[in-house]
Amino acid sequence: MSSAEPARLDGRLSGRVPRAVRERQLLDIAEKLFVRHGYDGTSIEDVARAAGVTRPVVYEHHGDKDGLFVACVRRARREFEQALATATAGAADADVPALLGQGAELFFARLQRDPRRCALLLTTGSGPLGERLADLRDGTVDRVAALIAVHAPELTDPAVRAAAARVVVGAAEELARWWLRSPDVPRERVVEHFRTFVTPGLLAAIGAARAPGPPRARSARG
Repeated sequence: MSSAEPARLDGRLSGRVPRAVRERQLLDIAEKLFVRHGYDGTSIEDVARAAGVTRPVVYEHHGDKDGLFVACVRRARREFEQALATATAGAADADVPALLGQGAELFFARLQRDPRRCALLLTTGSGPLGERLADLRDGTVDRVAALIAVHAPELTDPAVRAAAARVVVGAAEELARWWLRSPDVPRERVVEHFRTFVTPGLLAAIGAARAPGPPRARSARG
């Protein structure tokens, strides 16, 4: 969240501002409430009250509570994805272990710095909300798959890249959930676990892609 945040939980949104600004202001307030009280503990009424507006104003800008929550998760994911893209932009020649280590350092450093906000990225659900959150997660997976395509060009099969990206994202998220419950574990140790358990599998897939295929069997007449 920006240090120049225009809205406070104990303040009111005032004045006429562009729609995009008002949407961000409401999102800032909603995010604080979701981080502090969770999805179930936050209502549209809570957001409207904290913002000093009516519920229809919140509905107008973000829809229902699901829409507001999804917008918070989307923003948090995009910030991480942009940070990852920036961090790897100048490392096109990095090998896969270095890329995985760099991504893990970035992710777990952000988690350590702001664990409650980053926990939004780990939220799952059922029904329509769960599907929308899964779509956001798929977007992150797609971006990781695109990075794998750059740094492991041997993996030419899109399905293999997609599977690899799901393993990378899934392992990072599960380690993050574990770390949130075991905060005494040093971050370096968490990153080491990620690299230990993920890197060999991706390197094995790259090795298999590089290996020549089995020789074709000669026919009986050959």
